Amino acid sequence: MSLTRSLARRNYVQVFLASLLSLVLLLSWLPTPAHASDEYDTLRLKWRDMLIGGSSVSTSDPDVVTAITTLTAEAQTNWTNLNKTPGGTTNYLWVDLRSSSDSSQLTTAYNRIKSMALASQTPGSTLYGNTDLIADTIMALDWMDTWKYYATKTSYQNWWDWQIGVPLALNDTVVLMYDLLSSTQIANYMAAVDRFAPTVDKTGANRVWKATAVGIRAVIVKDSVKIAATRDGLTSVFPNVASGDGFYNDGSFIQHNYFGYTGGYGASILMDLANLMYLLSGSTWAVTAPEQSNLYQWIYNAYQPLLYKGAMMDMVRGREISRYYAQDRNTGHLIMQGIIRVSQFAPATDAAAYKAMIKSWISSENSLGTGINFYGDASVNMIALAKAIMANASITAAPELVKYQQFAAMDRAVFLRPGFGLGIGMFSTRTQNYESINSENAKGWYSGAGTTYVYNNDLDQYSDSYWPTVDSYRLPGTTVISQTGTTAQFGTNNWVGGTDLLGTYGTTGMAQGVASNALTAKKSWFTFDDEIVALGAGISSTDNATIESIVENRKLNSAGTNALTVNGTAQSTALGWAQSLTNVNTIHMAGNVAGSDIGYYFPTSPTIQAKREARTGNWKQINSRASTPSTPYTRNYLTMWFDHGVNPTNASYQYVILPNKTSAQVTSYASNPNISVLENSNDAQAVKENTLNVVGVNFWNDAVKTVGGITSTKKASVMTKETASDLSVSVSDPTQANTGSIQIEINKAATGTISADAGVTVTQLSPTIKFTVNVGASKGKSFKVKFDFTGTVTPPTPPAGTTVIVDNAGSGVTKVGSWTTASTATDKYLTNYVHDSNTGQGTKSVTLTPTLTGAGNYNVYMWWPAHANRATNIPVDIGYDGGSTTVTINQQLNGGQWNLLGTFPFAAGSGGYVKVRNDGANGYVTVDAVKFDPVP
Repeated sequence: MSLTRSLARRNYVQVFLASLLSLVLLLSWLPTPAHASDEYDTLRLKWRDMLIGGSSVSTSDPDVVTAITTLTAEAQTNWTNLNKTPGGTTNYLWVDLRSSSDSSQLTTAYNRIKSMALASQTPGSTLYGNTDLIADTIMALDWMDTWKYYATKTSYQNWWDWQIGVPLALNDTVVLMYDLLSSTQIANYMAAVDRFAPTVDKTGANRVWKATAVGIRAVIVKDSVKIAATRDGLTSVFPNVASGDGFYNDGSFIQHNYFGYTGGYGASILMDLANLMYLLSGSTWAVTAPEQSNLYQWIYNAYQPLLYKGAMMDMVRGREISRYYAQDRNTGHLIMQGIIRVSQFAPATDAAAYKAMIKSWISSENSLGTGINFYGDASVNMIALAKAIMANASITAAPELVKYQQFAAMDRAVFLRPGFGLGIGMFSTRTQNYESINSENAKGWYSGAGTTYVYNNDLDQYSDSYWPTVDSYRLPGTTVISQTGTTAQFGTNNWVGGTDLLGTYGTTGMAQGVASNALTAKKSWFTFDDEIVALGAGISSTDNATIESIVENRKLNSAGTNALTVNGTAQSTALGWAQSLTNVNTIHMAGNVAGSDIGYYFPTSPTIQAKREARTGNWKQINSRASTPSTPYTRNYLTMWFDHGVNPTNASYQYVILPNKTSAQVTSYASNPNISVLENSNDAQAVKENTLNVVGVNFWNDAVKTVGGITSTKKASVMTKETASDLSVSVSDPTQANTGSIQIEINKAATGTISADAGVTVTQLSPTIKFTVNVGASKGKSFKVKFDFTGTVTPPTPPAGTTVIVDNAGSGVTKVGSWTTASTATDKYLTNYVHDSNTGQGTKSVTLTPTLTGAGNYNVYMWWPAHANRATNIPVDIGYDGGSTTVTINQQLNGGQWNLLGTFPFAAGSGGYVKVRNDGANGYVTVDAVKFDPVP
């Protein structure tokens, strides 16, 4: 610490009192409009308007008045509790923020200072222009600059507070107070920001936050180089990614590598990216990166499907579900504000579509009612912009979405219909079941473990303190060890995902398993028209505990008296009721508001456990951060589940969720159900929707399997829809691990192919339909093909195969064991080959996998360098379409030429292979190259 700063600290109180006296004399003012003298000032004032609302805001609008009253109350509380003469034994600003090791207190302190600045500068606030408040705000800034956050300070604990949390709040405060601060004060504060946030780095939301921190500081100090660096730093945010953090082509958003976070970090990235791009729009530093067009698509593909009537689905909010101040509607409103901001600079067609979305969501909240509405969360500026959208008669509210979307990269799926929506949260070897860090989300155990979230007109179902009061051991859709939590971890299975048909219907599945227990299950969901079919099979455990599959855990009305009807008979509405319900065919549960009833149909008439209870909990129990309140809340719930007993083997379940149906409609449906369960086993789960003529099948194994007239040779998710004139088929590889192809056969004859995605090769139309799907590197994508039943038969023309050579040094080579690269032999192919060093017999192999352009018969050749020390009995496996065979080669002979191994049928793609092994070899084994030559 320098002597100058040390003296400054010892004399801080005296210096402050003197400066305060002069400041008070100077601040006998009423705020006047500021004027820009250059482009930097224009940007700074534009940002200021975004903070305080701007000149077009009507301070008499009731919602604006409420917003200003709220921010004023917050500022008044912070000001009242502020230590206005820090020094000596009370050298702190707030008594609860005295830590020198908890960096989050720095962010909290600066946010409190910002709230005071905001109230003093917002027209309509009772604190607007209050000179005492202004003086204390500046005092607090100076104190923080002297003691806590300055250019030579050494950071501690969480980097986020130093590089993002504090800079964002401090920059905003300086923008608000700019004309009231001296050039020295501004320079000091901004030097501290530059010390901890000098450049734009990090990924995802953190990168956008860093860009905002660097950019707003650059505007304040008029640094054109860093404004340009801010703009350029956004360039890497726009491209979709194939791994790690960021947005994916399928609409997923991943943060922290393994978690779906569209409604967490994704909400922040949208809001802050939109604000920064809007700020720079029209300026010298406007964002011009071509990839910014991805932002406009994210709103359609990543945000809109997951934002249900103003609420962001909890399955993509990660550990933020445990934050009392960020419930689903709060986050939904933040995303809506981001979309409004993007509409200010987006292309006209997109801007109009975004405004239509906003009008729909706000209209839903206004008409249906909610305890947390948009205007209650929005900033003054956003209230004004939203009101303009709502008042514009030329903007028509967007209709509710009708779609199914598989977010393969983050193991999520969504199903949407007018009046209801369904979210399915899953996990796999690629993603984890939940995130619990920084003392947050202590009971998130099963929030993404095959969890089903049903949304309808009960807009506050997952708000209003749902997470601190729900039984976190029993979340709907999950199969669990009774009353037992679990650690945050990956799944042990990669079969998680599904396929969509026509973007409207969907088949979803999850092979469940974790390393921490022995519970396994196959779980599938089939989403058709107005029903969701849930199947479970292979439910097994050796954990010596009861296993349960949860059907429902619904928050009830304030009295807990929602009607419950089982097989047409009303059940008790008393809290504390619990019963084992036998031979259950139908259950109907009345909702909390009109349009929120839910029915359930059980095809096998099982026994269902049910209870109605009042539950009390608090946010501190799931989020133990210092700022989290421990106020208890009591909410009422109805829970229903299958009890599979202790250590079940191959237990199963079947049920159909029927949203928004009356009790009579549920009974009618059960008497003539629209669905037929075709199979529910460890091998496959399949359902047919009889009225739609849609079939969905999840094939769980790499084996030839036929269900409902559909045959697959590999693990796959398949859907078909048949009409009198055509057949639509969709296929995916949910494992995302198949580097080759899937062969599908449909027990129908077609006359021709109407359309087929790239990667689909039709090989036969009659007497059955056969086609191959090359799913290598497809990341769970659904491949579509449509067949014609009318007209003259047009046999498929298979694509011509081309010669493919796989060299040991090229792609498509997988080695097991230690192989030595050599180049001494003169009869080698190209530059080198590998050998097994004549060691480890039976433990080494090399697999050479081609990517073939067409299906058909191929001559398979192998090239090796011959030598007297080579083995004469080398086993070589050839994997082809429909099987495999093994041949034996002698590498002491026929070196330096292509040696025919045989002729075999291959499908297009990467399903075939040649595998060289050293099992029982009596000499050196070499691997050089193989050739696949199509037979004319």
